[in-house]
Amino acid sequence: MTRVFVDTSALITFLDEDDPRHAAVLATFAALADDELVTHGYVVAEALAVTRRRLGLAATIALLDEVLPAIELVPVDGALHAEALQRYRAALPTATSFVDYVSVTLMKRDGITTALVLDSDFATAGVQTLPNAGSGAVA
Repeated sequence: MTRVFVDTSALITFLDEDDPRHAAVLATFAALADDELVTHGYVVAEALAVTRRRLGLAATIALLDEVLPAIELVPVDGALHAEALQRYRAALPTATSFVDYVSVTLMKRDGITTALVLDSDFATAGVQTLPNAGSGAVA
């Protein structure tokens, strides 16, 4: 069983039927049914805030009750947080978010090489992105 990291962008697109990438994300989630989906608490916090603001109460309830229970929550410990902060500080001129730095740092620590993500920040870190998100800035 492959471990696949799930990013905020995929969670929001999964819930947003008006997003042109919605069908691709649904199909990718379905294709990953036999894999272990993982994320961390910073992604959950970010996804809840963005979903509530952009998509409303019903989508937030769906995220809480239907989507997140299917994804393993991996804790972010102090060492991981500190390493991600250091990497984020060194790359401040880029537009990559701190949450993305936490995600890539966690993936490297845990040997996760594939992510369900729609922004391009993960590809240059050597992460296989599903659906293919292109290239970006996190390293």
